[in-house]
Amino acid sequence: MKIRLVISGAVAALGLAAGPVAAGQCGYQQCWGAVGFGPGGAYGWSHSYPSQQQAYNRVNQECGGNCTQIKTFYNTCGAIAVGSNNGWGWGHSPSRAGAENIAMGYCNQYDHGCSVRAWACSF
Repeated sequence: MKIRLVISGAVAALGLAAGPVAAGQCGYQQCWGAVGFGPGGAYGWSHSYPSQQQAYNRVNQECGGNCTQIKTFYNTCGAIAVGSNNGWGWGHSPSRAGAENIAMGYCNQYDHGCSVRAWACSF
């Protein structure tokens, strides 16, 4: 009897673990993040916020209110790259590397000397 209960409990636990997940790892249905930059080297990033506005506001705070470009995203990774003459690009992807590659690709179309200024993943 005792063995059956242990096995039944283990099967039930496995069934629960395999069930659908209602929220992202951050605990919300949409896990918002943002990346941004501004003059003088200002930059910021945020992740795991329940709303787009909160993620945006956090980046602006990180920039000291000086971010001129802020891009938001949810349930993915985002990155922003900036070039020598302040040309820039941004991208989002399920992975950090993917987001950075997209951002660099766009930045390199408009400027040279591009580098990733900020990245974040929000799941």
